[in-house]
Amino acid sequence: MPLLNLDAVRLGLIGAGSVVETYHLPALRGLSSVKISWACDHDLARAQSLARTFKIGRSFAALEECPDVDVVLVAIPVGSRRPVLDIVTARRWHALCEKPFAPTTLDHQWIIERARQQGVRLGIGLQRRHYASTALAQQLIASRLLGSIRQIIAGEGMLLRRTGRGGDWYQGSAQASGGTLFETGSHLVDQIFTVCQVCDYRIEHCRQDGWNDLELETHATGSLLLTSGDRVPFALVVSHMRDVYNGIVVRMDQGEIRIRLGPEQPVELCTDKSPAMALAFPIGAVVNMPSAMLAEWKTFLAQCAESADFSNWDTAFLTTRFIEDCFQSAAGRRSQAVEVG
Repeated sequence: MPLLNLDAVRLGLIGAGSVVETYHLPALRGLSSVKISWACDHDLARAQSLARTFKIGRSFAALEECPDVDVVLVAIPVGSRRPVLDIVTARRWHALCEKPFAPTTLDHQWIIERARQQGVRLGIGLQRRHYASTALAQQLIASRLLGSIRQIIAGEGMLLRRTGRGGDWYQGSAQASGGTLFETGSHLVDQIFTVCQVCDYRIEHCRQDGWNDLELETHATGSLLLTSGDRVPFALVVSHMRDVYNGIVVRMDQGEIRIRLGPEQPVELCTDKSPAMALAFPIGAVVNMPSAMLAEWKTFLAQCAESADFSNWDTAFLTTRFIEDCFQSAAGRRSQAVEVG
């Protein structure tokens, strides 16, 4: 497949849900060289509504009906992606997939192999990679300003009393979404791996709790292997069953670095001899979600223009494997929560 011409990009939207409307389309409208050719959703009325709102030329209910484009956004539930990606790769469209990339490592590897056979580039929507806080924390850790990493503790979540969504909301289905670790934890795990330069891991214990076969909370402990060769202990919790600390704490020889999870939230540096200090971001840094989405799209399109080849990092394969291993490790230790009326 020829490399992408950045001066004239034809783009299709697969999925017309809130993440497309709220996050991706505002960012894509900031790229003058990108023309959104169509929106496709099994709910045609939803695709048509999105097309009217954002002045997209055409809308479809079946991917087979869609005309050729250069790039697609795949923003449908992870549990229903494989047949769609089969069509996408066969038609040789580059694809940016919303997180999580795949439900299992076997699915992940299958998608990668199909794309490489067709010369198609793949990417994943993990916006936190582009946050200024992620880049700053990574630089601080790499500088060894506080010495070596000794422990990593991370959490994300809150007590979810109601969703505000109807009964057909995909995140309420274990088959469609996979659960809280898939939908929320994929961001957190990838951010840890990015900030701390993790190349492998060992899960020593994992426990999951849920309701109606839907995982709603995961506790995992073990160790992470860093590219430096160091192996350090970690503890992680992702939950929609209770309030937890939202952030990543990297404990080091002479203090710790604290990374909050919002793009606008500062990185805190805390040494053994001083209280926590909030570090300022440079002017023009990515400190809000629209800027992160725009940076993600610019990066992906530039990669499509340079080469169709991609790495496991580009699709977050290590994150997929980690999540799958958590589920396998927790088997037999999974409990069912009692629904609170």
